[in-house]
Amino acid sequence: MQTVFELIVCVIFGIVVYGIWIKPKIVLDMETIQVINPFRTEIIRYDDILDLETKWSLTIRHTGGETRAWVAPASGKQRWIADKKLGWYSSGLTFTDSKGDNGREVSMSGSLESLSGQAAHMIRERMKRNH
Repeated sequence: MQTVFELIVCVIFGIVVYGIWIKPKIVLDMETIQVINPFRTEIIRYDDILDLETKWSLTIRHTGGETRAWVAPASGKQRWIADKKLGWYSSGLTFTDSKGDNGREVSMSGSLESLSGQAAHMIRERMKRNH
């Protein structure tokens, strides 16, 4: 009886791991983006994209609504560490992309050092190529 219970628990954990860590992805095709989340898959044409937001995760605003990509979370780790280490000294600092963003100020979530920033950058590059 104990073995059956442990097998059921392992199967449940396996399904959760697959759904949260393995299944989510973004597929960039020539004319569309496929956002595959655990519960829904959405196909978005590059022409339909209105805006990309990287605040907590990559959010694609398009003519059909709004789609969050589970696979591209925004990393606030560096900002959290800076706030904890420097306290109020760092509260007025802005974070810029250190890899040559032409001096433009970029939030940590929008920089190329976060997953959401990298995904947004790749989508913007594809959109430029299509126009």
